[in-house]
Amino acid sequence: MIDIVNASPFVIGALTIAVLMLGVWTTSLIITDASIIDMFWGGGYALVALAVMAATLVSGFAVGTMTLAIGAVVILWGARLFTHLNIRWRKDGEEDYRYQKMRAFHGDKFWWRSFFVVFTLQGVLMFIVALPVMAAFYFGGAAALPGLSLLFLGVALFGLYMEASADIQLTKFRALENKPPLLDSGWWKYTRHPNYFGDAVFWWGIYFAVVAATPEAAWTIIGPIVMNYLLVNVSGVAMLERSLIKKPGYEEYMQRTNRFVPKIF
Repeated sequence: MIDIVNASPFVIGALTIAVLMLGVWTTSLIITDASIIDMFWGGGYALVALAVMAATLVSGFAVGTMTLAIGAVVILWGARLFTHLNIRWRKDGEEDYRYQKMRAFHGDKFWWRSFFVVFTLQGVLMFIVALPVMAAFYFGGAAALPGLSLLFLGVALFGLYMEASADIQLTKFRALENKPPLLDSGWWKYTRHPNYFGDAVFWWGIYFAVVAATPEAAWTIIGPIVMNYLLVNVSGVAMLERSLIKKPGYEEYMQRTNRFVPKIF
């Protein structure tokens, strides 16, 4: 049997994700709603960071202050996203249209296929994206370049602020009774997807904060690359714009506003 407390942070992270995804998949079968995975996409990172941090501290392994700070910031990011998506899920009251389409495509086989095409796939991606966080605790010790690590942790916090404030702006916009067809103020004036851009900034900030603290973790760059790719080309910008293009005035909005990176000047 694996000694969880003394196991590698990578093993702890993998086990945490496996247990989480199995539990969420089982719950999705009971309530017939696979879209609950969305909120646990954020919450899962918080659980991984929390589990790795707890196990490392209990084992008595030397952990630097900067590593603990990085873990705490990831927990904050995950808890915020989980809360935001949980509120939205409860307000919607039905399965997200993406999963409804998947359910219709797979028919009566969706219940078991969803374990692989939805939950296992997202679990694998979560493990890859979380590699820098797990590596930070694996290497531990005092930060090699604490000042630079702190600077990039500040970048991550800015990304968190941008993502959260953009979500708040969008939530308030959707609640308006007589709202205009498009939200093009606040962060949405500079980029068509400020919440996704803030998300990308967060994970790049975390990666460079980890590398500045523990240069041995440089190989985990695959984590932010995968997250950035997903946000721009898969489940984020690309998927959303296929439906937004039908909105009145959206093509004109596309002409004057950058797709992802904010247009400052």
